Amino acid sequence: MQKLLIIEDDPDQVALYETRLEMEGIEVQSATNGKDGLAMAREWQPELILLDIKMEGMDGLEVLTDLKNYDMTKHIPVAILTNVVKKDVFEQAKKLGAVDVWLKTDVLPSEVAKRSKELLARTSA
Repeated sequence: MQKLLIIEDDPDQVALYETRLEMEGIEVQSATNGKDGLAMAREWQPELILLDIKMEGMDGLEVLTDLKNYDMTKHIPVAILTNVVKKDVFEQAKKLGAVDVWLKTDVLPSEVAKRSKELLARTSA
C-alpha cells in the first residue's frame, strides 16, 4: 500500500482528503503542523506529501525547505495544497522542489486523490 502524508492545520480539510485518499487504497497519516510533519516524514517515509502553506509556527515553504535539505526526505515528492493565491508563492514552492501546486478551491477531494495517485504512480515506476 502506498503511503501519503498530509501536513495541514485544518482538521476538516484533513478529514476530507484522508477519507477520499483511503477510498483509493492509499495509506494516509497526517500532521497538524510543520514540526510534527517533518518528524513524521523522517520516521514514516511516505511516498508523497501534501503540504499546506499557511500554518502556525513553520509555514509550508519552511517545511518544504527542510524536507528538501534533509537526506532522508529530499527524495519524497511534495505537492503543495493551499488557499494562497500568489504567483510568487507558487514559483518559490517550485524552486524549492515542489512537484506541483494545487489550489484547494480548484480541486475537489476526488481530484486530489486522482492527482495523488498519478504522482504516486510516477514515483513507483
